[in-house]
Amino acid sequence: MQIRGNLLQQSEHFYSGPANWVLFFGSVFFFVSNLFASISIYPSYSLAIGGSPFLAGLQNTVFYLVAVILRFYLGPVMDKKGHKPLMLLGTFTFATTPLIVMLSPTYTLLLSARIYQAIGLAIYMPGIPTLAAEMAPMKKIGTYMGASRIFINLGLLAGPSTALFIIDNLNYNSWFVISAITSTLAMLLLSMVKTPNVKNKTKHRISIRNQLSRIITEKQIYPIIGGVALYSYINSAIVSFAAVYISSVTFETYAPYFFIVLGIAGIIGCLGAGIISDVLGRQKVAWPILALVGAGAIIFSFIPNSPVLVILCGIILGLGIQGSSLVLAAWLIDLSTSDLRNTMMSLHENTVDIVFAIGAFTFGIALQGPGLDNAFLISGILIIILTFMLSTMSSRIRAKDEK
Repeated sequence: MQIRGNLLQQSEHFYSGPANWVLFFGSVFFFVSNLFASISIYPSYSLAIGGSPFLAGLQNTVFYLVAVILRFYLGPVMDKKGHKPLMLLGTFTFATTPLIVMLSPTYTLLLSARIYQAIGLAIYMPGIPTLAAEMAPMKKIGTYMGASRIFINLGLLAGPSTALFIIDNLNYNSWFVISAITSTLAMLLLSMVKTPNVKNKTKHRISIRNQLSRIITEKQIYPIIGGVALYSYINSAIVSFAAVYISSVTFETYAPYFFIVLGIAGIIGCLGAGIISDVLGRQKVAWPILALVGAGAIIFSFIPNSPVLVILCGIILGLGIQGSSLVLAAWLIDLSTSDLRNTMMSLHENTVDIVFAIGAFTFGIALQGPGLDNAFLISGILIIILTFMLSTMSSRIRAKDEK
């Protein structure tokens, strides 16, 4: 059963003005800032209250794993019940988690709080592109999704650094209070966002199993999900080991510059890829920009020979990772009907999280064995080859469906 025949079921009279987008983007920024800050801070907090390095890593792993499991249920629920109410629940869990952690400095409470907080990750992140697509004009979905990704990247840049500054100059409890306040602000901003009344045209109630079945029977999504897995793998390697790799083969001062350039290029990549794909189509943009990720990884393997390549790699990988991330997500949105959009994006987010964990694990092994330079080289070559294969597969599926 095809799911792409009915794209966006918006009210004809709905118009999302600039003030509405400001509220939405503000909520995204504050939520994502707290998300990435929590990922960075809670491991060190775990060590500070007496946890072992293993336990420090375990609480983040549990956080992601619970979110992945919950999305299989909550994605379809959001399609049936609406996006905004459950996203508000997600911001509520983030606003209350720091207060729960403050109750008692024990690892048991921390782990319990992270399981509870995973509800927010499971709901809010797939809700961002879904809500942006519903609010955007029909032919500018990629553009507005790209704009929302800008604020995700700004949250990544601001969240962990601000949290570390607060903790270094004050203490963990101070950050917990500020995190609760800013997460509450994300909730308040989202509560004021006006959203279209997207009506599900299905006459009969559809079970969650049937919603998932409708998604997985659409063949055209498989090459796209494969592309999501490819950029997620390299993104995991960059986030987890780029600083270690750069510091070990060049100068330690180069690593911060790399991440600054990576972030700026990512912002440009999101907005640019969204606009261009709205004009040229997703397929014409997705595969070339995904191949750019592979090229960036290959060049990254040669920075021991020429440290100046650090900046070039930051540009290429920033454009490639964030650009392909945006276009592939927009493509999945295009292929889904309004009653399946959150289910689709939950599948997208689960792919990102699962492959992210696999990437960190395999590059960790490479660090102990063949070396990160060889790992980036081999991964880059494989990504270019697999991108060509996925592009060919996608073209054949589309040609077959159009007959």
